[in-house]
Amino acid sequence: MSNRTTNQEDAAVEFLVDKITNNETNISQAMVVREYRKIGEGAFGTVVQAQLHPYESYTQKDSDKWAGPFAIKRVPAQTEYKSRELEILRITNHPNVIKLMYFFNYKSPQDHKVYQHLAMECLPETLQLEIRRFTSVKQSLPLTHIKIYCYQIARAMLYLHALGICHRDIKPSNILVDPKSGVLKICDFGSAKRLEPNQPSVAYICSRYYRAPELIVGCTMYTTQIDIWGLGCVLGEMFLGRAVFQGSDPTLQLREISKLLGPPDKRFIFNSNPRYPGPLFSKPLFTGKVIDRFQKVFPNATDEGYDLLLSVLQYDPAKRATPVEIMAHSFFDELRSKDFVWYARGSGDVASPAPSFFNFSSFELDLIGKLLPKIYQFQQ
Repeated sequence: MSNRTTNQEDAAVEFLVDKITNNETNISQAMVVREYRKIGEGAFGTVVQAQLHPYESYTQKDSDKWAGPFAIKRVPAQTEYKSRELEILRITNHPNVIKLMYFFNYKSPQDHKVYQHLAMECLPETLQLEIRRFTSVKQSLPLTHIKIYCYQIARAMLYLHALGICHRDIKPSNILVDPKSGVLKICDFGSAKRLEPNQPSVAYICSRYYRAPELIVGCTMYTTQIDIWGLGCVLGEMFLGRAVFQGSDPTLQLREISKLLGPPDKRFIFNSNPRYPGPLFSKPLFTGKVIDRFQKVFPNATDEGYDLLLSVLQYDPAKRATPVEIMAHSFFDELRSKDFVWYARGSGDVASPAPSFFNFSSFELDLIGKLLPKIYQFQQ
């Protein structure tokens, strides 16, 4: 079957793939792919919005079996080792983690190279875009929205980290949201890895503005707590409307962090990388207490917001709050109320149904353990 265009949305391209695998059933079949809108592009490849149709019934004019829409991520197929992203998405199943629906390889007729295609569920936009929608009109993301989104990030991390999966690139553009329902899902696992105890990993990972300080100084024996630092950066960005730490190069990134947290402890530097050759920024870059600095930088935050930010933006990864501790934090007490309501962007004065915050699986309940009464306190 040759490629052809249709008039659905942008000029669409349809092509036949002999073997597309359903991630849930593991059954493969021939399907027609209809790609009709590019929704992302980067060094990794491209993401397009698309639909799939079983080839067996494709030629029937009255057939209405188009599945989707899906977000299909297209990257060069890995020939020397299995794709970590595919491997991870095949085993994950959580309401706040993007779900893989289908996957297939396809040889491009343009460059004749084989590309891996991951067809995932599709949400309307990224958290980055949602933040920009408010800042473009000189507004801040509403506090209730910040709570809804941050809680779901922590819940996703509780699940992922329990599987040993470290995302390694937490940032607003890798977080999908539905502004109408409030649902959030972490996406783009292209940098993710299952960390093994006492096994080194590359330090040059994570986008610079969201890179944990231990990575900046070259630590290779890090833990999933680098994702918690990313959560703190995202939380701060939701309050601020822009990235909190904007260093012009990797070394100056540490200086930006020290402007808010104060100079890093020499023991932290040594424990992270005894051979770190860069500047330590050991002299304080501001006067007064750290909490005073936080209040100046984040004027829209609440007392509970400052406390949560301080608990996750810590130099020492061992001192950062864990996902379950974040979920139990008083910052999210509003979400626990049976009378909780929120107003989606564009809904005016009409209250919107809240996402499911407490539909925990048995696996999650085991992870939450003794903190369940605190997380679930007002629902009982």
